[in-house]
Amino acid sequence: MIVLASLLSFSIGSWQSAVANAVPQPQLPLQALQDFVNVYERVRSEHIEPRSDEELLTLALQGLMLKLDPYSAFLDADATRALEEATSGSYVGIGVEIEPAGHHILVITPIDGSPAQIAGIKAGDWVTHINNRSVKGLDQMAIYRLISGPEGSEVKLRIMRQGQQLELTMRRTQINIPSVRSEMMANQIGYLRISQFQEQTAAELIKHMQTLHKEGAKAWLLDLRNNPGGLVDSGVAVADAFLHKGTIVSIRARHEDGNLDYRADAQDHSKKLPTLVLINQGSASAAEIVAAALQENRRAKLAGQTSFGKGSVQSVISLDEERSIKLTTAYYFTPRGYNLNSNGIKPDYKFSETIASEAALEKALDLLHKQL
Repeated sequence: MIVLASLLSFSIGSWQSAVANAVPQPQLPLQALQDFVNVYERVRSEHIEPRSDEELLTLALQGLMLKLDPYSAFLDADATRALEEATSGSYVGIGVEIEPAGHHILVITPIDGSPAQIAGIKAGDWVTHINNRSVKGLDQMAIYRLISGPEGSEVKLRIMRQGQQLELTMRRTQINIPSVRSEMMANQIGYLRISQFQEQTAAELIKHMQTLHKEGAKAWLLDLRNNPGGLVDSGVAVADAFLHKGTIVSIRARHEDGNLDYRADAQDHSKKLPTLVLINQGSASAAEIVAAALQENRRAKLAGQTSFGKGSVQSVISLDEERSIKLTTAYYFTPRGYNLNSNGIKPDYKFSETIASEAALEKALDLLHKQL
């Protein structure tokens, strides 16, 4: 079972058994089951387009997941494989993190250097059409099928941005996401950019920090702008690299045995150097875990804009060798007990939402230099 915003592994059977053992299950409502059977039979026998039982049952599963929350979904073999590729850091696509919301699709963030970013897609955009087809009412699987395709093929998105309609065309390509990059900036400030939280992100980050520290880094600028998140465990490990004590994040599930509290260990890879974290409205999920942990443990100040506000955890539970479900199974809470779902994290130093990326970086460097 993959847990997004952590990667755990277990089968649907063992998950069902654990839940059944933990909590007595109420009897199924017979009238509701009969209603389902009646509707199913009507659809199978009278809908204008005949469908097989397998197709209808798959549609029923997709509908069930679609109505739970924006992040839960039924994943067929292609979608399951795509999710696994995305968390590994390499896949074919346009490189954009999206979320179905109402009748449209909300762009959480484009990936650094991706066709989506190059074409001008921005965090907060609303996608209304993909290849001239309206996205209204589509679940994540249908959206995935529209937006994906072979390498080199084109996809056209119609978006709404502050009341303005735009048509953007981009070519699908191999997306290789370098999780961490770094450089030494002016005044011996070590710049650390994390674009997404993958399996090896924390290990890569520590190597970059060690190199910069040997070169004389006197402070850290951690850039989490337009970082859509990824794996919870990875975010926890990154926060731990800057902390030597304190709570990082608390996970609260429906059942008590699913609750987790993550605390920092005594090792501090950051050498306690002054630290500033850059965030914006495209910083989400695991990125917010890191930002909140450093802010609330008084280890770092935050600069930029209020973050996206995704405080839920999704578990990817295998149904068989190919199919799975992505199910919201918990909320996470910051060290001070704040669930930022739909609210986000407020920075200590607020930048204008219209500030250019380079200008925000220069402003953050100036703020950090004043702390030295």
